[in-house]
This record gives sequence, C-alpha cells and structure tokens, in this order.
Amino acid sequence: MYLKNLTMLGFKSFADKTSLNFLPGVTAIVGPNGCGKSNVADAVRWVLGEQSAKALRGDEMADVIFNGTDRRKPMGLAEVSLTIGGVDQAQLKAAGVELLYDEVTITRRVFRDGTSEYFLNKTPCRLKDIQQLFMGTGVGRSSYSIMAQGNITQLLSSKPEDRRAVFEEAAGISKYKAQRREALRKLEQTEQNLVRIADLLREVKRQLGSLHRQAGRARRQRDLLLEVQRLDTQLARHQFDVLQSEIGQRLEQLQRVDGQMQQAAAEIDATERELNRLRAQMLELEHQISQAQQHRLELKNQTDQHQSRIQFNHQRLRELGAQQAQAQADIAQAQERRRSAEAQRDALAQQLAQATATLEQHRRNLEARRQAVRQLDEALHQTQEAIRAAQAEAFDAAQRLAALRNQIAALDLQKQANAARHEKLSLEKIQLEQERAGLQAQLAEFAAQLQAETQQVQSAREALAQQYQRLEQLTAALKTISAQLDEAQRQQAEQSSRLAVLHQLEAEHEGFSPGALAALKAAEQGHVVLGSLADKIRVADPFVPAIEAALGHHLQLVLTEQPATAEQILAELRAQRKGRASIAPMALHRDAGGLDEGSATDPPVADCPAMAEASAARVEPPPLDGQPFPALAVVEADPGVWPLLQRLLGSTRIVADLPAATAAWQETRGAFDYVTLAGDLLSGLGIYTGGSSQAPESGPGSILARKNQIAQLQASLAKVQEQLAQLQQQKAALTSEQTQLQAAIQQGQTELRTLEVTVATHQGQLQSLENALRVLHQKIDTVVYELESLNTQAQEAAKQRQGLIAQLAEAEATDQAARAQLAQLTERLEQVRQQREAALTALSEARVVVATQEQVCAALRQQQQPVELRLQELAELTAQRQGELALYAQRKLQLEAQIQESHEAIGQLDQAAAEASQQVAGLEQARNGIQAELNHGEERLRALRQQVAEWQQQRSGLEVELAQKQLAVEHLRQRIQERYRINLDDVPTECITITFADEGQPKVTVLSPEQMAAAGLAPDWDKVAEHLAHLQQKLEEMGPVNPVAIQEYEATQERYRALSEQYDDLVKAKAELMELIQRINTQTRAMFAETFQKIREHFRALFSEVFGGGSADLVLCDESDVLESGIEILARPPGKQLRSISLLSGGEQTMTAVALLFAIYEVKPSPFCLLDELDAALDEANINRFVRLLQRFVSRSQFILITHNKRTIGMADVLYGITMQEPGVSKVVSVKFHKAGEPVPDHRPVELETPVEGQRVEGVGDQVQTKEQTLE
Repeated sequence: MYLKNLTMLGFKSFADKTSLNFLPGVTAIVGPNGCGKSNVADAVRWVLGEQSAKALRGDEMADVIFNGTDRRKPMGLAEVSLTIGGVDQAQLKAAGVELLYDEVTITRRVFRDGTSEYFLNKTPCRLKDIQQLFMGTGVGRSSYSIMAQGNITQLLSSKPEDRRAVFEEAAGISKYKAQRREALRKLEQTEQNLVRIADLLREVKRQLGSLHRQAGRARRQRDLLLEVQRLDTQLARHQFDVLQSEIGQRLEQLQRVDGQMQQAAAEIDATERELNRLRAQMLELEHQISQAQQHRLELKNQTDQHQSRIQFNHQRLRELGAQQAQAQADIAQAQERRRSAEAQRDALAQQLAQATATLEQHRRNLEARRQAVRQLDEALHQTQEAIRAAQAEAFDAAQRLAALRNQIAALDLQKQANAARHEKLSLEKIQLEQERAGLQAQLAEFAAQLQAETQQVQSAREALAQQYQRLEQLTAALKTISAQLDEAQRQQAEQSSRLAVLHQLEAEHEGFSPGALAALKAAEQGHVVLGSLADKIRVADPFVPAIEAALGHHLQLVLTEQPATAEQILAELRAQRKGRASIAPMALHRDAGGLDEGSATDPPVADCPAMAEASAARVEPPPLDGQPFPALAVVEADPGVWPLLQRLLGSTRIVADLPAATAAWQETRGAFDYVTLAGDLLSGLGIYTGGSSQAPESGPGSILARKNQIAQLQASLAKVQEQLAQLQQQKAALTSEQTQLQAAIQQGQTELRTLEVTVATHQGQLQSLENALRVLHQKIDTVVYELESLNTQAQEAAKQRQGLIAQLAEAEATDQAARAQLAQLTERLEQVRQQREAALTALSEARVVVATQEQVCAALRQQQQPVELRLQELAELTAQRQGELALYAQRKLQLEAQIQESHEAIGQLDQAAAEASQQVAGLEQARNGIQAELNHGEERLRALRQQVAEWQQQRSGLEVELAQKQLAVEHLRQRIQERYRINLDDVPTECITITFADEGQPKVTVLSPEQMAAAGLAPDWDKVAEHLAHLQQKLEEMGPVNPVAIQEYEATQERYRALSEQYDDLVKAKAELMELIQRINTQTRAMFAETFQKIREHFRALFSEVFGGGSADLVLCDESDVLESGIEILARPPGKQLRSISLLSGGEQTMTAVALLFAIYEVKPSPFCLLDELDAALDEANINRFVRLLQRFVSRSQFILITHNKRTIGMADVLYGITMQEPGVSKVVSVKFHKAGEPVPDHRPVELETPVEGQRVEGVGDQVQTKEQTLE
C-alpha cells in the first residue's frame, strides 16, 4: 500500500486543480517560504478526517477554502482527493477491514456554509467509514504517518497520557479501542434501558395481579351467566307452556257467560224506557234546583274570597311591618359600620400625614448630604489642581538639577580631552584612551546584563516549577470533577427514565376502569371533557392513603361542564359496550352551591367552622393531637371542583388510627365518616372498611401518590441537572485553565532555553572584553609619565566645577522643597478622599431611609382605598333601605283600603244567599214526588242489572285473567329476547331435575319429556326456580365486574411476556457487551504490551545510534494499567544528565523524535510517511544521520519530505517544486531523478520557470533529466 496521488482544488493556496503523483521511494517537496509547501501536508491530514481548524492553521473550517487574491475571486468549496494504490486486501482483512478494491480514492469536500461531504471511490460515505478503513494501518490524521516540525514539541512535551495514541496506532489496537468505546456507549444505553424496562415490568406485574383477580371474577361471572341463562330459559319455557294451556280454558268460559248476558239485556231495555220518561221530568227539576244551588254557591264563594283576601292582606301587613323593622335595623347597622370606617379612614389619614412629614424631613437630610458630597468634590478638585502645579515645579527643579550634573560631567570629559591635547599625546595614546573607556563601558553593560539574565533564568525556572505544581493540582481536580460528573449523569439518566415511566402511566390514566378511560377519551369525539377528579386535586404524601380511601372510586370521576355532555358520553358507552363510568357535570355543583343544607350526613360548610376554614383558606392541616380534622384541609384543588369536593369530603374527618375513629364516631353518633392515615375507613353507617391491597396505596399504583412522585422526581431531576451544569462549568473552567497552563509551560520552556543560550553567549563575550582590557592597561602603563601635564588643566576645571557644585546644591534644595510640598498636598488629597467616601456612605444611607419611608407612605395610601370603597358601599346600602321604607309605607296604606272594601262586599253577599236558599227548598219538594215513582222502577231494574253485573264481573275476571296470561306470555318472550337474544318459541321443551350431593353441591340434569317419563321422574320446577335465584344472588354478590378483564389480562400478560423477553435480551446483551469489553481489554493489553516492548528496545538502540551514545527509554507511568497508562520518554544525550526531556535543545528533540519514529517503523511501518520540515532544526552532522536512517527504511515505506535541506533533497527519487508565480496561488513543478548511466527518454528540452534550489534542469512534463547527478 502506498500513496499514489493527491489532487487539490480550491484548498488553501491551491486555487486551480493541482495533482501530485507519488511513486514508491522518496519524494521531496521544496520551495521558498510562504509558497504553500505545508498546505500539501495539511491537505493530506484534512482529507484523512482532521476536524480541528487550528491543527490546519485556521480559525474555522471555512478557512481551508481558497479566499481569493487581488486578481481572483474567492472559491465556494475546497476539495481534496487522496488515492491509495497497492491495497493488500488480505492485510486489511486481517485488520478487520473488508475491501474489494486494489486502489482506493478518498475525497473530502467542504462548502462555505460549513457543509461537508466524504466519498470513497466516488461513493458518498461517512467520516467514520474512512477512519475505520485506515484504523490499525498506521495511516490517519493523527497517526505517526504524518510528522511536522510542530508535532515534535507536541509529542515530546505533551502529557504522558496523550502520547498513547501513536503507540496504540502502532500496536494496531486503535480499532479495538474504538470498538471498546462503542461497546461502553452501548453498555450505558443498555443499562438505562434495563432501568426503564425494570420499572415497566414492576408496573405491569402490579397490573397483572389486579387483572388476574378481575379476570378470575369475569370467568366465574361468565360461567354463572351461562348457567343462569340455561336455567332461566328452560324455566321460562315451562311457564310459557303452562300459561298457553290456561289461556285456552279461559276462552271457553267466556263463551258461556256471553249467552246468559244477552237474554237479560232485552228485559232491561223495556224497564229502562219507562224509567227514562220519569227521569226526564226529574232532570228538569234537578236542573232548576242545580241552578238555584249554583247561584247560592257562587254567592258563598264570593264571600269566602273576600274573607281570604282580608286574611291575606292582614298577613302582608304583618310582613311589611317586619320588613320595615329589618330595613331600619340595616340602616342603623350601616350607620354604625360607616362611623367605624370613617374613624379608620381618619386614623389612616393621620398616619399618612405623619409619614409624609417624616419623608420630607428625610428628603431634606438627603439634600444636605448631597450638598456635603458636592463640597468635598470641589475640595478634591482644588487639591488635585494644586498637586499638578507642585508636580510641574518639581519637574522643573529636576530638569535644572540634571542639566547641572550634565555640565559637571561635560567638564570632566573636557578635562580629559584638554589634558591629552596639551600634553601632546600621540594619536595612538588618544585612541587607546578612547578604546579603554569604550571597553570599560561595554564590560559594565555586559556584566549588568549578564547578572539580569542570570536572574531571569532563575526566575523562569522557579515559575516553571510552580506551573508544573499547579498543573498536577488541576489534573487531580479534573479527575475528581469527572467522577462527580459521571455520577450526576448516571443519576440524571436513572431519574429521567423513572420520570418517563410515571409520565406514561399518568398519560394513560393507569389504574382507571375501562369505562372511565373510555369517557376520558370522549374528548377525541368532540365532547368537552375537563379531565378526571384525580387530575384536579393534590394531596401531600402522608395523607394520600386517607384521601384515596375517603374518595374511593370517586377519584375516577370524569368531569364535564354541562349535564348534556355527561348524558351523551354515557349513551355512547352503553351503545359501544365500553363499560361503566361516573361523570360529574360542574354546572350542577356550582348551581347547587356546594353542600346540601338538608342532608343529615353532609352538613353544610357554614355549620362546620373547621370545614369552612379549610374550604376558604386551604390552610395547612393541624397536627394530629387526637382530635379529628376535616379531610378538605389537606386537599389542594382547582377552584372549579371545590363544590364537588365539598359534597364528597365535606362530612369526612381524618384521625390517627381506628381506635380514635371509633371514639369520634361514638361522640358524633355517625354524623361523619372517619378515615385514618393508614387508609382505614369508618363510615357514618358504622361500617369499617380497610385492610391491605396487593400494592401499597403510596406505591406506583396509587393515583394521587403517582402525581406527588412525578413532582418530587421533577424537582430532584432539576437539582441533578443544576448540579450537572455546575460540574460541567467547573470542568470547562479547569480544562481551560489546564490548556492555558500547558501553553504557558511550553512557552516558558522555550523562553528558558532562549535565555540559557543568551547567557552562555554573553559569558563568552564578557571574557573576551576582560582580556582586551588587560592588554590596554599594559599599553597605558608605558605612558604614565605623560599624565603630569594634566595638573594645570585640572586646576582650571576645578574652579569651574566648584561653581557648578554650588549651583547644584541650590538646585537640590529647590528640588527637596518641591518634593515636600508635593507630599503635603498628596496627604491632603488622601484626607479629602476619605471624607468624600464617608459622605458618600452617609448619602447612600439617607437614600435607603428615604426609599423605605416612601414605601411606608405608599402602603398607607393603598390601605385607604378599601376603606373609601367600604364607605361608598355603606352609603349606597343606607339609601337603598330608606327607599324600601317609603315603598313599604305606601303599600301598607293600599292594603288597609282593600280590607275595608272587602268588609262592605261581605254584607251584601249574605243577604242574597238567604233568598237563594228559600227558592231551593220549594224545588226540592216537587222533586221528591217523582223520585218515589223512580225508586220502584229502578228496584226492578237494579235486580236485573245485578244479575247481569254478576255475569259481567265473571266475564271481566275471565278477561283479566286471559289478559294477564297473555301479558305474562309476552313478558316471558320479551324478557328472554332482551336478556339472551333468544326467541322463546324456538326453545325446545326440556325437563330439569336438581339433586344435591353429600357435600351439598347441586347437580343439574336436563332431559326431554320422553326421557323424563321413561325414567319415571317428575321435574321439580320449584327447586329449579330456587336454584336459579341462588345463582342470581351469587351474581349480585359478585358486584361490578370488569367485562373486558379477560382480554385486558391476556393483553397485559402478553405485554409482560414481551417486556420480560426484552429484559432478558438486554441482560444477555449486557453480558455479551461486558464479555466483549473484557475480550477487547485482554487482546489489546497483550498487543500493546508486546508492541511497546519492541518499540522500547528499538528506541534505545536507535537513540544511541543517532546521538553516538547516551541512553533513552520508554516507561509506562502505571504498569498495572497498561491500557490507560501514560508513557514517559526518557532521553539523556552523551555527557548530559537532564531531568526533563523539555530541556533538550531543538535539534536534540528532533533527533529524539526521529529515533522514536523509526523505532515505531521497525515494529510496524506505515504505508507512507509525510515529514514536514522535520530536518529544519538539524545541523549537518545530524542531517547525515537522519538521511542514513531514511535510506534504511526506504524499502519498507514510502517517504514524502517537505524540506529546504540540500542533503535531504539529494536522496529524493522525485522532486516537486512549489512556486507562486501569481501572488497567493500555488503552482507545482516536478522533477524525476535518474541514476547515472540510466537511459533518459528523448524529449524536447524544456526550461523550468523556477529552478529547484539553484539547479538548472531540462525536461518535458513529469519526466525531467538533470544535468548534474548530485545537488552538492
């Protein structure tokens, strides 16, 4: 496998499509600085998947796209293709990569919007696919196949843990490490899924227990229903046959009675004609009597009406009097309340006036303190101006002082020059004196500089030691933070899974009956459903069992707004056979106003102070000190459902235990229901309900407790997330500080090495200056006698110098005075500043006091508003009651007038009634004569009719019996049809006998009538009816049964089985993943240990070879943990004992990295190796060693060198030159070398525009022949 081709388009400076062909051997890439050579290495690293823009010398990934020049526009994309030839499929397959190609082309493309594309042989793929392709081969963006000059420092100075990547790639375990990371990720997901599935299994198992019991009851009910149907239909068939026989008998009796009645009818007709004549006369008299009596009755009715009207008006007068008294009482009460409110208003007004006065006083105080601060600011400004003036005066004095000193120094120099001239010193003597002065100054400068530099070296070493110590502390802190972060993430995952399960149960209304669930889903059909009662209330955990026991199945109440919605939902449940549900329309409970005042068991809230207080304020429940308290006190609910809760819980009290409940019940004689904290109930009827269920009431199955658990989990999860965010922030801060500290250490090491080199250089220069100075002194000693002529000039200079010294003393005095004045002003400035700070503090305190007093005034004004509103309401009430009093007086006068009118009408009606009574008496006497004749005829007719009536009665009885029998038959048909959907006429007639075994169990035998007669048995239908009633009673005793429990149980059982299988699969997967991880750890540990030992041995040998001695070693930081241990590199060149590899020089570090690189190649060579200016820091001797190593490994791997060194270029088989003929755009020129005597293709010579490193070459295209065989 080797690198065959690299094609770039729009990548960095390669704007045009540029292709570089590579052959096995050595290829060198050369060119001047800044022409884009390193962009070739960046292109290889980028196409192999580099994701860090900084590693590519950019700030963001879009920086790799050609950004344009003065002549060219920016490009919209960058594309690099890398072709690998000579792919060994067997080798890749052994590495775990399945590939069916001998040649692989990898392409990466990026657009300016950040979109990236990857291609494998022109087929779109993922970055992961490319990474997996080269994993374990030594090729990759961060492997040892690409080594740049900057990577040397990074490799040697990085943390021991960061060096593992190179060794892992050499050991071929990088793909196993990736598999291990993937397995760990899957293991974490599996553990989270296990937690979630376990929660679901526990919940479904709890449901199975409940559904198992419900399904058993449903099966028993189904069997009983089938038996009841069989017995009921046969008993009905027997009754049907008996009734049909009795109907035939009744029809024959009716025919006989009808004949007798026809004979008596003729005789009755004759008698009736005579009686009709008499009745006509009688009717006329009766009519007259009736009219007279009617008139008399009307008169009496009118009298009674007037009497009733008088009584009614008297009653209204009494009521008006009571209403007048009540209105007067209301007026008096309103006036009293108004006086109280006015007093309160006056008190508030007085308080407000006092508070306002206090506020004004505080504001004046605030303004005074502001004035004090302004005065101090002015004083501070004046002091600062005075200081500036004093500083200017001191500066002038210092300047004059410096000028005098310079004049004195000038006299001294002039004295030396004049002495030399007057004593006729030779030009050589003058030059020697000047040279001596220069050497002395240079020597002093070098000595001071060397001392400072030596001090800087010591300081740099101490700073590096402190930074290393801080780096160790940061590493330990990061390890601790990471452990805490892992624990917080585990808690977050566990709680999130549990919360998701509870949310799912809450959304599915787990624990609700099928009918209630169907009613809640009615909202999907357009009905307005407000939810369930359980959704609208909240109860603290200690009281959940008590409230659930008190409410019972009412927790599943479905809430609607209007009764019509409830009727429609129930009709749909009945029509669709979806079960039963309880529905509470809120409108009914709001209209009813809460509790029913007429209920004995549910007293109104107004009659129960504790309940009224709980209902109105929702206060915290009192402690259980043995006294019962209302259940409503522990319930928080939406305001809309409170009237419903008052009806459900208004008569319920909470006590500590059952003995307390019994005692309280006996005191109130069953006026309340009592429920304990454990969930036991003592009803007002004296019935105890309690015990235990399969799941505790506060467990996951509890509807109210589940809501509390969700709230608690949400709060806990929020805390965990907050903790997680804090830990992540701490980790990020520590990581950032660690990165900055590592960069600072690296920079400090570089600066330290630079300082050490500078100190050594200056020490040599100082020694040379000292030697030169000694030579000058020897020369000057020979001309000492010439110095006698200096005396005369020295005397004259001394006089002038004395005058300057006197002036210098005066200048120094002036300077000292200016400095003293400046010190005084500075002290004054500090005092003014302290006073100003104190004034500012007092000003802040005054502002706080003013703000507080303003709040007090605002509060008093707010208190005045409700008092004024109350006064207005009382005035309106008084006016209203006074208007009512006037209305009552007017109505009273009207009623008294009506009473007087009724008394007068009664007298007139009594006189008319007496006259009507006399008329009635005369008419009744005439009627009595005709009545005697009628009585005789009617006696005869009565006898005849009595006989007919007896026959009619007999006939009616027969008809009634016949109708009853027919109705009973129809009722039987209808009952059987409605109950069992069976036509009774189609039921075959059978006989049933019931016998009882010794243990008392009934045995039912069904036979046909023929079989019954043949067996000599007679059916006992009374026993059948008795047994049927017994079965029906058992059905009633079973109570409500979930009709779909069997199907739900089977579905839940199937779900439990599926979840169990999932759980088993996850457990198995977890075990397999742990086994895989263990297997990977074992394999990679062995592979890494073997490879590391081989690299270590080769590194020792190669280090001694490239350095000509010395020693080096590779050491695991923690040999007990081979898979995670860092790797320390120890290197000691000949004659040196260095404590850290960072103390090596640049060349030594490069050669150490070269030794390590080729030690790795001894164990596992990469298909190709790209070295980017790796030899830049090497001298000539080390270059020769480096070239010899390259020549040794050329047969094992392909080398691509980016270099400036002629010796390195000399061993290249192919040479590429990178130029920039156009500014900002890189071009490529290639040269291929041939050995001496090798035939060269006959091409037309072409002179390259840019010679390679000063060499003139000729050729065509990529095949070029050199005129020289070496580049020396």
